[in-house]
Amino acid sequence: MPPRAAPRAAPATATAASGDVPPDIVARLGPVVLKTFAVEDFHRVEMRSIARDAGMSFATIYRYFRDKEALLFWFIEYWLRDLYPVALTALDSDERPLTRMMQYLKAHLEFYEARPEIGRVIFMTVPLERWMRDDTYRSSGPSRRLLQVIAEGQACGDIRDDVSKVEVFDVWSGVFNRAFLMWEYRGRAYSLVDQWAPLSRIMASGIAGPAAKRRSTRAARPAAPAAPARPIRRRAH
Repeated sequence: MPPRAAPRAAPATATAASGDVPPDIVARLGPVVLKTFAVEDFHRVEMRSIARDAGMSFATIYRYFRDKEALLFWFIEYWLRDLYPVALTALDSDERPLTRMMQYLKAHLEFYEARPEIGRVIFMTVPLERWMRDDTYRSSGPSRRLLQVIAEGQACGDIRDDVSKVEVFDVWSGVFNRAFLMWEYRGRAYSLVDQWAPLSRIMASGIAGPAAKRRSTRAARPAAPAAPARPIRRRAH
């Protein structure tokens, strides 16, 4: 899931409400929209081509989406619904806040490795400046929850508090976004999920608070060697 901004003023481009698009239209359009925007430049995509490939009239699509921006933005929100429950589960566990942040990262890596086309659309195709003006770009539930977890971590010393929670969030977003883009650039030649362990170590070392650092120091400290056993002295007879 991409980083989202704080709630803004009313959007300039309105999309159809989630309940306004019939399931059969979503089922027919979804695969075509995903395939098209994952491989084509946004500005070259035509609504009529999407209608033709989906086997429906242009007028049918236009009934629900005023233009290709509204169409794409609506489907991005729709696709991300599969990520939200997993992401929230990671954030709502009983683990420490810093650990929950790392599990949240893992949930994203797993989601986008399984659905790389969605990642291509979100991180490489979507016209970001226009999307920022749309209502679908507003902070989602998982993003808001992540900010709450960061605040909890700062309050208990698990996450550093000499920067704002938004800045910590930005670090998380930057690490994830870069990981996905380089995975695509390198032809998906390795597992995106396998990057979780090294990325978590790097990120955690940068945002860890004093309590987390103390735990890390204790864990790294070698155990004291056991005292040598005293020799048993036998009484001479």
